[in-house]
Amino acid sequence: MVGVVVFPLIIQQYGIERFGLLAIAWSLVGYFGLFDMGLSRALTQIVSNKLSQNTQSEEVVTIIQTALLVSWGLGILGGVILWLVSDWLVIDILSVSKLIENETIQAFKILAIAIPFVVIASMLRGVMESLQLFRQASVIRVFLGVCTFLGPYLVTFYGVSLVYAVYALLAIRVTAWLMHAYAANSTELMRKKTNTIKFDVLKPLFAFGGWMTVSNVIGPFMVYFDRFVIAYLLGASAVAYYVAPYEMITKLWIIPGSIAGVLFPIFSKERLTNSASSVDVLIKGLLYVIIILFPIIFLFASFAAEGLNFWIGADFAAKSAAIVGWFSAGIFVNSIGQILYAKIQGIGRPDLTAKLHIFESIPYWILLYVLIKAYGIEGAAVAWFLRASIDTLVLAIFVTRLCHHSKQRIFRVLIVLFVLLLPVIGAMYIASLYWRMPLFLITLLIFLLFAIKKMYQDGTFSYLKKITQK
Repeated sequence: MVGVVVFPLIIQQYGIERFGLLAIAWSLVGYFGLFDMGLSRALTQIVSNKLSQNTQSEEVVTIIQTALLVSWGLGILGGVILWLVSDWLVIDILSVSKLIENETIQAFKILAIAIPFVVIASMLRGVMESLQLFRQASVIRVFLGVCTFLGPYLVTFYGVSLVYAVYALLAIRVTAWLMHAYAANSTELMRKKTNTIKFDVLKPLFAFGGWMTVSNVIGPFMVYFDRFVIAYLLGASAVAYYVAPYEMITKLWIIPGSIAGVLFPIFSKERLTNSASSVDVLIKGLLYVIIILFPIIFLFASFAAEGLNFWIGADFAAKSAAIVGWFSAGIFVNSIGQILYAKIQGIGRPDLTAKLHIFESIPYWILLYVLIKAYGIEGAAVAWFLRASIDTLVLAIFVTRLCHHSKQRIFRVLIVLFVLLLPVIGAMYIASLYWRMPLFLITLLIFLLFAIKKMYQDGTFSYLKKITQK
């Protein structure tokens, strides 16, 4: 919600090219978080298992402290690499104008200082999820979401520069690290301090995290690579028209991300105890992602042009409306994939998702290049949607093979997803608002009737009534 208000102001203050580079800075912070080497998710899985087996708390704390120590080293390594490649990235890849070339290089080098704090915060979030500290994690996530947009805008009162914007991002990431550290160390488990560091406990972490590292390297690279290709082929200014809708719509990932964060430790525990119950939880997770997200996604896709025109202006509406539609469809599909991804990791098979990323990476990069050359930034959005769709389908196949009694139920969910995608994509190509409006209202009414029926059958309304009464 803050982004909706602040985004047009950021674009107005920084201009199109600086805004495009700021968007790339956001991407670099996200991508270099991969230097946790998959240990954050591995730590969640192993600590969840240990707690379910009533392992002695001192042993669990030793695992956590050892992992945190190693993550500092990995974060520093990531920061050094970003520092060293900043000149090459700005001069040879991003086609930055000479006027702000030195400013951009300096900003990226300052950004490198934030990488260790990003990595250690990711590890601490893994600890918090294993201890089910979801309320505290949500507060920190809200802080990050708000300040990531608000910080770069507020510093414009001092001066319009990427350097000041990145200083703001650095301050935000350091503060988020402190918040994670305080929340994790306030728990009863972490108060049982131990000075023991056992590097042999890293073996199971890296065994699980090794394949996670492959996913963490290739997965985010595929997510963020498109904007670098756009900058290389079309210039940094074109990135702004692509990233503005992306940054807003992908904030919806907080919904499946929050659900997956809750489900992952459940999947990790129940794979050892009750696999049938775990499948029930999985199906509920998938269905409730659909129920929550579809109305929002359909709204964005149906009225992208009108929304962008009101929000940022006619220029963005003309160039980015189709981007909003394809991103909306892609986020919808990818959100289902995130729940399936958590299931596969919870079962203890991160190698499957890593192999998927390896096999799809080069075909995706080729498709991305071809579609950008042919259709510009809209081609990039289409490539992103196609990759997300293939990802989700293959992940569903993996889950059905790992949990045989889940096959029919999962594919029923995929059929629902496919049916709902039809009006989302169709709305993008109906020019007349007078046709789009009835399509939106009728489709949404039918959907809400089925959603309410499902929620009533699950007892959701009774549960909500209980907690509101409390």
